[in-house]
Amino acid sequence: MVQVICCVGMHMYFLIKVVFNIIKLKILITWLTDLLQSDFLLKRYSVIILDEAHERSLNTDILIGMLSRIVKIRKTMYAEQQEKIRSGLKINPESIICQLKVVLMSATLQLKDFISNRRLFDVIPPAVEVPVRQFPVTVHFAKRTHEDYLGQAYKKVMSIHKTLPQGGILVFVTGQREVDDLCKKLQRASKRLTDRKPERVGNKNDSRPEIEDKEIFEAYDIDRNEPEHQDDMFFSYGEDETNAGLNVDSSDGETESEMDTDSDDEDSAAHETTEEDGPVLSFLKGAECSSVLKASFKAISGMSGEPASVDESSNATIAEKSTPYVPCLSKCTEPASVSRARLHVLPLYAMLPASQQLRVFRDIPEGERLVVVATNVAETSLTIPGIKYVVDTGKEKVKNYDHATGMASYEVQWISKASASQRAGRAGRTGPGHCYRLYSGAAYGKDDLFPEFSEPEIKKMPVEGIVLMLKFMSIDKVANFPFPTPPNKESLVEAERCLNTLEALDSQGRLTSMGKAMAQYPMSPRHSRLLLTIIKILKSRQGCARSNFILGYAIAAASALSFTNPLLIRGDASRESKEDYPEPEHKDRDERKLQKKLRAVVRKERERFSISSSDALTISHALRLFESSENPAAFCRVHSLHLKTMEEMSKLRKQLLRLIVNHSKVCEEFAWNFGGSEDVEQAWRTESDKKPMLNEEELLGQGICAGWADRVAKKIQTFAGLSKEDRKVRATRYQSCALNDTIYLHRSSSVAQIPPEFVVYSELLNTKRSYMHGVTSVKPGWILKYASSLCTFSAPLEDPKPYYEPQNDQVYCYVSPIFSRHNWQLPLHSLPIKDATSRLQVFAWALLKGDVLPCLRVVQKLLAMSPSAVLGPPSQRRVGDLLSRLKIGRKLIDSRAALREAWKIDPDFLYPEIQAWIQEKYQSQFGAIWEQMHQEVLLQGRELFPKRFKKVEG
Repeated sequence: MVQVICCVGMHMYFLIKVVFNIIKLKILITWLTDLLQSDFLLKRYSVIILDEAHERSLNTDILIGMLSRIVKIRKTMYAEQQEKIRSGLKINPESIICQLKVVLMSATLQLKDFISNRRLFDVIPPAVEVPVRQFPVTVHFAKRTHEDYLGQAYKKVMSIHKTLPQGGILVFVTGQREVDDLCKKLQRASKRLTDRKPERVGNKNDSRPEIEDKEIFEAYDIDRNEPEHQDDMFFSYGEDETNAGLNVDSSDGETESEMDTDSDDEDSAAHETTEEDGPVLSFLKGAECSSVLKASFKAISGMSGEPASVDESSNATIAEKSTPYVPCLSKCTEPASVSRARLHVLPLYAMLPASQQLRVFRDIPEGERLVVVATNVAETSLTIPGIKYVVDTGKEKVKNYDHATGMASYEVQWISKASASQRAGRAGRTGPGHCYRLYSGAAYGKDDLFPEFSEPEIKKMPVEGIVLMLKFMSIDKVANFPFPTPPNKESLVEAERCLNTLEALDSQGRLTSMGKAMAQYPMSPRHSRLLLTIIKILKSRQGCARSNFILGYAIAAASALSFTNPLLIRGDASRESKEDYPEPEHKDRDERKLQKKLRAVVRKERERFSISSSDALTISHALRLFESSENPAAFCRVHSLHLKTMEEMSKLRKQLLRLIVNHSKVCEEFAWNFGGSEDVEQAWRTESDKKPMLNEEELLGQGICAGWADRVAKKIQTFAGLSKEDRKVRATRYQSCALNDTIYLHRSSSVAQIPPEFVVYSELLNTKRSYMHGVTSVKPGWILKYASSLCTFSAPLEDPKPYYEPQNDQVYCYVSPIFSRHNWQLPLHSLPIKDATSRLQVFAWALLKGDVLPCLRVVQKLLAMSPSAVLGPPSQRRVGDLLSRLKIGRKLIDSRAALREAWKIDPDFLYPEIQAWIQEKYQSQFGAIWEQMHQEVLLQGRELFPKRFKKVEG
């Protein structure tokens, strides 16, 4: 969340609240950038507040850096203006400047990045700590740190549920798959638990089992037999001498029943995290208090065989004599058997549909215990009612990016201490609570495992968007920008290399016209390059019948490549092991057969929108069908698509369409002139079942190639150097232009049906192997066109001969290109001729042949010698005269446009030199041809050679 408080004068206040989604914060940055161009000092604003500053996204870091510069300038100007006022100079009220105040708000901000960074703030800003209203939370560390953190989380939840009073449980795991697996496992256990018949223990009139001391202390993670617990239950993190190292103990081989509680040696003592200093569980330290605690549990659970009135009286007495924590337990506990209650298990992760996310805030059925299994989306800015117990696995899934190889990977790693504190705080939002950390205190004390703060996003992600934006703001030396945390030098070098490949920067590091247009779109430079390339191609082909339709697909492709793949594979989720859920073997076979049939049905349904040339176009066509369907949720269910991803993709597509139309008003070179947003929307939605035609697919493929031109891969056939295990992989092998290692085309890709020789990919993810995602088939000619900066070219070839291109009005020669570090040989390519003499020779040859002005083609039989003579040494006089005349001082007449300008000045220019090439007996006919040449020079290449252009476009 970003809050901007704008103060006009010192009287009127406005509040703008921006909630994060895919591009809203980037739009805020763009809005601020546009505002800076008109009012760099932001004179209309006096206070800007950024909330949740600890989230440290790329865009917030830029925003903070920009504001820090403005703060310094405004401070200097304010001092100068005050000096003028003191000297008696009158200032126009509208010109009065006040100092700009920037307030950064956060619960766990890494202050040193802001206080000690003198490049950001030359004067150390004050840090104000506001006490929070937090209920006491008792933190418990495990005695050992197990590898199987999911198994430990399951056992801990069941232990809490069996032995502790009512209260919601929040479990933190790493990802969606783990959330789903743990939810299923808990639901099964809850069903088995509630289906059991109650055991009759003690009084024959009481059906509830007796709670023993051992169960109570296990639930609270207290080992009363250990001396250190008798002396000081709240020992410091660093005093666990017996746990000096990280003790890893895998529980894969355990035979313990899933309904059993934790063993005595699994958990260690507890630590209080509260604003108050009094120990919440101090009454548990003495043996004499055990009976009091046991009586309290009996009272609040209704287990005692005494009359209800006696229970209430006893409970009241406990409330007076013990700590305030016990009455809270009684208030939060239902008078029913805790161990027989049903678990109300709910998942919570980012990609969960909003309607299902909101279920965690609704009232649960009476007699059930809420269990929320969540990723770190529940870590901050979220209060789930009734949560009293937090189970923290200490893990999170982080996407890391290797700037050297361009490879991304999802890794499960330890969280930071700040995140651990945030997770523990979830248990104290509505009342006193407990946080069970499934790792030891010794492990927590190691900074190499649990750093103080998480690494900022700017250190982990590509920064080409940041570099482009700052270049657009005339900040040429990006390394000097006051970032709160500067990006790595390697990432800045890689960003400039990427922008150079995308033709956003020239060889000098300056913005090109393409780069300026790309910077005005609040999205990745790759996605904006895709859109601008399509617009540029369609504008050059003015006769394209379905321009709006193609643009609609281009926008959809940019949206599709901005999200993870929404195509789900049924039965691909991690299945529970047979050890956890022993089931009959025949049932497992039946389930596998069912999953196989479901996958076959899904594949058949997906053929409806599959486009074999591109994953992006496949998802774009699926998005078309999704938006036109009467029931989008049912459509996603039938085709096994992720509903929330499709919904977000649809929103982004509509936002991008509006942006293109709006930017067309200010950027003429890349303006869309074929209709408004309504026209594009109508073309996009009509005939939704029809896919793009082959030539339209290729046009869209060129746009995708232009955006990811530095991520080209070539299919390889060799097995040399591959391990025996890699040779068994059925996926097609490729070699990336940026890597030396083998990468793979996933079999679920649309392109995998007929693997092409060359592809581009949007992302390279390293799981067990390196797989390409967002794959699109490309042609070698597109690579040469859009990735020429990564190619090396041979000297101009004499065979094939050079030629004149009427569309570009230039002369070209053929060269032999080599691409990437692997020296891939590409087909012959044509480049504009750089040598002036060669350029004149080829143009003169093309002019005499009739390739520049077609009227000269009819006089080929009338020529005294072959036009190709001009390509050799000027041994003939007519050759030397023609080439000499094509030079006017330093100006060369080497194009139709230059010839047209020369004839405006001198209509007889070249008349004798060209007439000399006509045989003497036909020179009387040259006058008519000369007049026709003057008429044709005024036309464009498309008008002069319509058949040739029609053939090229077809």
